[in-house]
Amino acid sequence: MLQQLERLGIAADGRFATAEELQFVKTYLDSIETRLSAYEKIRDESDRIVEEWEETKHARPEDLFHLNGRDVTSITRRDITNVLRLSANTMLFDDLDRLRDGFLIWFQTIAKAFRWQAHARLNYRIVQDVIRHYLTPEEVAIILPAFQLEDMMLGG
Repeated sequence: MLQQLERLGIAADGRFATAEELQFVKTYLDSIETRLSAYEKIRDESDRIVEEWEETKHARPEDLFHLNGRDVTSITRRDITNVLRLSANTMLFDDLDRLRDGFLIWFQTIAKAFRWQAHARLNYRIVQDVIRHYLTPEEVAIILPAFQLEDMMLGG
């Protein structure tokens, strides 16, 4: 949203914005209550979401707590907590570009360097399933694009 507003400000410099150019603002404002509700639920339940994410990982047949022979439990807990926070902010401000350009490109380099893509893919798919237990279908629909972008960039 913020980058879209910035782009509109540049594009409409010296003139009034058209109705079509303003449509994204109307769409965003129509969804603000859902965004705020989802954000508050994620903020208030983040510890429980991370716990359920870990429980779900423990229930899987593959070992998702070791990578290259190293225990990565605390690292992945920290990372998923940060990603949960970043995803909630992305959803609140409707700004996938900022998530991609500011965090994911950097983290993608790290994931590739440590050959962590398959591990990331599973982690991001699990969090997409877990988040559904905390949000309404409408709220899930507006946060899933952030998780799906993370899954695609880090796990792909």
